[in-house]
Amino acid sequence: MKRVISISLGLWILSINLLRIWPISKGEQYYRRLEEWYLLAAKGKWNEAGKVAIQLKESDISAFIESNRSEELKKKLNELTIKNPKNADDWMEMATVFYRLDRKDEAYKAINNAYKLDPIREDISKVYFTFQTSLLR
Repeated sequence: MKRVISISLGLWILSINLLRIWPISKGEQYYRRLEEWYLLAAKGKWNEAGKVAIQLKESDISAFIESNRSEELKKKLNELTIKNPKNADDWMEMATVFYRLDRKDEAYKAINNAYKLDPIREDISKVYFTFQTSLLR
């Protein structure tokens, strides 16, 4: 009797732990695909992003595509360029826009300015040092 109880308890614990590891929610799987699409699109890997987009709703990706069109990015960059004085957030945003416009040298200058203004901030430091290591390759 003790053996039957211990085996059934062991199976029950095993099944609970498997459910924690195994994603059962379709919503969670969809969100992961959408997140993957955002990362690929932000990096400009449109061919790979297109393969993931097949499984996504158009409404979920259209706003991102609209706000990251070249014309929209240039408009945003113009607004940031005109703005004075610039803080670390402005320079960080400019670096992102320059990068998405494939203007890597200007993106590096912008992230460098952001890093000079706030070298302690973690997100700025990560981007700054990522640029540093990519320049060494």
